[in-house]
Amino acid sequence: MYLFVYGTLKREGVSHKLMECATFVCKARTACKYALIDLGPFPGVLHDVQISLITGEIYNIDCDLLYKLDGYEGEWYFRSETDMENGMTAQMYFLKDIPPSMKDRSFVIPSGTWEEKMGENTRGAKERILYGKKDLAQGHKNTLAYEVHNNLYLNITNRCSARCTFCIRDISDGVYGYDLWLSREPTLEDMISHLSELDLKKYKEIVFTGFGEPTARLSVLLRITAWLHEQGIRVRLDTNGHAALINPDLDVVNELKRAGMNAVSVSLNAQNEELYEKLCRPIFAGSYQAMLTFARQCIGVGISTRMTVVKVPDVDIEACEKIAKDMGASFFAR
Repeated sequence: MYLFVYGTLKREGVSHKLMECATFVCKARTACKYALIDLGPFPGVLHDVQISLITGEIYNIDCDLLYKLDGYEGEWYFRSETDMENGMTAQMYFLKDIPPSMKDRSFVIPSGTWEEKMGENTRGAKERILYGKKDLAQGHKNTLAYEVHNNLYLNITNRCSARCTFCIRDISDGVYGYDLWLSREPTLEDMISHLSELDLKKYKEIVFTGFGEPTARLSVLLRITAWLHEQGIRVRLDTNGHAALINPDLDVVNELKRAGMNAVSVSLNAQNEELYEKLCRPIFAGSYQAMLTFARQCIGVGISTRMTVVKVPDVDIEACEKIAKDMGASFFAR
């Protein structure tokens, strides 16, 4: 049988001696995206988080070695059959969870390649890309939509590609009295069913925002947008602008345009990349430039674009406003 390895079991890895009875087949990458986590001396992969294709090696092994490796990987991991980019299928070890003792020392490796961990990893992997709150009260009711300022705001995910130092999630469970932590992500059917019960025409705008980055669920966002657009309802997206990094295989801006997105509000938050990295702590390398590119592309296809900042120390509001105005966006300081 085939086994796909991505960390210390690879050739030249510190644990490769365990593979001495295995036959190297080829280098490979997974067909699906996962999250490669740097746990210090060894990595792990989170199955349910889509960050990047994982790079590794495929070996032909026997059952005796597989059972030996099961013991070696221990209780932190589980094994599952996984499709490879080259068409092969192999066994692969996944993290059940980031061990509590490792959470403060864990990193996500955006490239998906263990050897490239130095210089590109980002602290706080799980807290930034998963729901971030599991201690919800029994009987917790998910808030899928909430009304503020004559708008209806849609809460479709708690996942985010950044952990901003000023994020309200760190100090509150929601806004305007609404609890926005989700016990699960609502399906498309959940959202359409809920929206169908409302008088949508009474709202000035329907806005994707909530307690996470909406483009982390781009397919659901696009289908809801198209459904609303068919009814002549104005739709806006509040976003950190990382959509192209979260969804690298898609032409996100043109997809938004085709679906009928009327407006976007993009979180600029800093006048330069250095301060942006410090304040917003994004998962992906190049997030600041990706955000600026996203805004420019939205303007280019005719989507009404606003750029915003939060009034915090070190942010030069005038410089940020100039960035927005120079590219043709409106500006708002929150």
